[in-house]
Amino acid sequence: MSSLLSKSWFLAVLALVIMLGTQVGSYVLYRDMIFPADKDVLVIKREDPSPIAWNFSSDDLKRLKAELNKRMAEVVEKEENLATYEARLQSDRIEIEEIKAEVVRMRDTLLKDVVEVEAWEGKNLKTLADTYGNLDPDATVKIFSELDDATVAKILRFMKPATIGDILQEMAVQGGGNDALIKRAAKLSDMLRLSKDDLQAKK
Repeated sequence: MSSLLSKSWFLAVLALVIMLGTQVGSYVLYRDMIFPADKDVLVIKREDPSPIAWNFSSDDLKRLKAELNKRMAEVVEKEENLATYEARLQSDRIEIEEIKAEVVRMRDTLLKDVVEVEAWEGKNLKTLADTYGNLDPDATVKIFSELDDATVAKILRFMKPATIGDILQEMAVQGGGNDALIKRAAKLSDMLRLSKDDLQAKK
């Protein structure tokens, strides 16, 4: 035996056997701690899988709901006011366009009645004014009945105020107060008021 203990290979084998025995013994002693057994788990299944209905109320929830309803009502009111404002704005825009069109129409009508004497026709108009001014107002009115309003207004523009007055008076009384002549006399008076001469026509 002592001879075996002196052998190095024997000592190595003996050490290996002792190490393996120690590990096997440790495994047997601490197996339950290293590999614990599965524990039984109690599983409870509901027979009725329908969702649970919660029914609860609180002061905070009621307050939040009231605040939400209030804000929704304010939003609805603002939307209604906005719609009313847009409708009023559209109506005002249409009215403004109508007024603008009426102003343009009135301007065109006014410009149509404005008599402007050009320099080149001033001499001829003055000659006609002198000729008609020497006639009786009755004869002048009859001649004027064959001329358009613009031409008559230009001729009157070169007559003396007294002569113009006699002619317009004759229009007003001729034929026992003919409405058409009275209106024409008024229109000619207005055209004379609006008339303007070219600067060269006055030279």
